[in-house]
Amino acid sequence: MDISLKGFHVVITGGSSGLGFEMAKTLLAHGATVAIAARGGGKLDRAYAALKAEGLDVHALEMDVRREESVGAAADWVAGNWARLDMLVNNAGIGMSAADKNFAVSPAPFFEMQPTAFYDIVETNFIGYFLVSRAFVPIMLRSGGGRVVNVSTGIATMTARGQLPYGPARAGAEAMSVIMSEELKELGVTVNVLLPGGPADTGFVTDELRAHFEGRGLLPASVMNEAILFLASDKATGMTGERIIAKDFHKWLGERG
Repeated sequence: MDISLKGFHVVITGGSSGLGFEMAKTLLAHGATVAIAARGGGKLDRAYAALKAEGLDVHALEMDVRREESVGAAADWVAGNWARLDMLVNNAGIGMSAADKNFAVSPAPFFEMQPTAFYDIVETNFIGYFLVSRAFVPIMLRSGGGRVVNVSTGIATMTARGQLPYGPARAGAEAMSVIMSEELKELGVTVNVLLPGGPADTGFVTDELRAHFEGRGLLPASVMNEAILFLASDKATGMTGERIIAKDFHKWLGERG
């Protein structure tokens, strides 16, 4: 797409690797200013350095989406350093392997799961979307509007055996997205859901699971790039409440004319 995003400001959670890093790189390459947000550490530092070395307008933003204070501090930085925020991409997530490394091959029953793993997944993939949106949407409202993109997963995954609590957490985030889109559409903020359309070659795929997923075919980590670029463009102005499967983006676009 021949799109210029000069002056367009974006925050992407989970931006230090995987889908988030690829989306950030695409938006930056088209002129956007992007803050890649993640828990501080070597991964965030390396991602920032790699993008900065290409001369891109990137910023590293330390943020733990599970912690209200951390999210608030990151939002304060954006409000204090940027004149506006045009897009928020809620992408930070923890995969099911954090609770059960063999979930795709021989899933353990839910009653054998440790509550701490359950909490981590729900706090990141569901509550984190709420905390981050709650903190950053008001920045958009002060500058007249903006766009929220919530990353999700396939519907089949939401209720599949071995996907508790990952699937239900993503389902909850999608339901929340619908409510957010209704509450915000009169305020100039759009909310759309974006998902890969299958397992992608990211950190979610552990070494133990790689052989299993590669048999089905892994999507590249760049699968979301064209769709996120569209959602940042003038072509998506005012569009809200959509659910876009990145793998089938061109089919979806054709259906929308």
